Amino acid sequence: MTKAIKVGIIGAGAIAEWGHIPGYLDQADAELVAVCDIVEERARRVAAELGGVRAFEDYEELLALEEVEAVSVCTANKFHAPITIAAFQAGKHVLCEKPPAMNTGEADAMVDAGRANNRVLMICLNNRFQPEIQLLKRYIEEGELGRIYYAKTGMLRRRGSAGGWFAQKEMSGGGALIDIGVHCLDWTWWLMGCPQPLQVYGQVYQEIGSYQLAYDTAWTPADVKGRPKPPDWAGDTDELAIATIGLSGGATLRVEVSWALNNEKTTQYTELYGDRAGARLSPLTIFGQERGRLFDKMLHVPEQEKVRTHSVAIRHFLDCIRNGTPPPTTPEQIVTLMRMLDAVYQSAQTGELVKLG
Repeated sequence: MTKAIKVGIIGAGAIAEWGHIPGYLDQADAELVAVCDIVEERARRVAAELGGVRAFEDYEELLALEEVEAVSVCTANKFHAPITIAAFQAGKHVLCEKPPAMNTGEADAMVDAGRANNRVLMICLNNRFQPEIQLLKRYIEEGELGRIYYAKTGMLRRRGSAGGWFAQKEMSGGGALIDIGVHCLDWTWWLMGCPQPLQVYGQVYQEIGSYQLAYDTAWTPADVKGRPKPPDWAGDTDELAIATIGLSGGATLRVEVSWALNNEKTTQYTELYGDRAGARLSPLTIFGQERGRLFDKMLHVPEQEKVRTHSVAIRHFLDCIRNGTPPPTTPEQIVTLMRMLDAVYQSAQTGELVKLG
């Protein structure tokens, strides 16, 4: 029987409870042995629900456990880098929630620490594992679209501001862009083949701010769950971000993302345009020309192929540890992704194009 990899969870909030913890429980060769949270009561509750799991308030105490071989970092963004670096120094492998860090400098330091200690660093950009995205990636790699020279992607919530620490720039590093925009930016850039970003022009807005609805329409972070919203709960982060990114090879990537926007409805889209065909996600459709005619080819993903993406990401993380499988997001991609996010915010602040190449 394969020896189970013993895992600790650092940060026992919502993303741990519905993403990472079930993801590890889905794996026969992983064992959750410890959980940590700055709210000790939360850590103890989660540990009790799991049974036989130790609870900690201080992550350094968890990292001191010799039996722990790997950790998931599920904290506020501010703590991603320091906890990840401390975990590497303690000899642990790390699966860190998105975004990688607060900024490029922190991402660099995380990558360097992982290399120096010969440990796996994987960022949980789990949407790369969506079956539609995986299928489209295969079609692209087989040349179906040809050279992709333009792509646009967006995640637009009508009313979906998170509040809590997500809305505090000191804790999060940014708002809608760094929270949900990191996902669509990452998967679209990855589908394009991860060309190097050369220049970025970005704009960010917070025009709607705090609002009151009779029902929740968004992710609720653990630090505010079940509490009434104060008048100024929306914080000081962007609720709408727009970016145009110039990539090597002459390609362009357009991104728009919102927590709150007066559009018709919440929507998500990704479109890629190549010199042979184009493609759109959800539903996955390829648009091309054949035998003198235009065609639209819809590709169905059966229900049985749909997956819990955190579980698939965690499976990959364990394979990285066991078999040396490369992480889906390479160290170079981690840093470059943060460079693009930083550049959007820098451009929005200065009103000027930011050159990266």
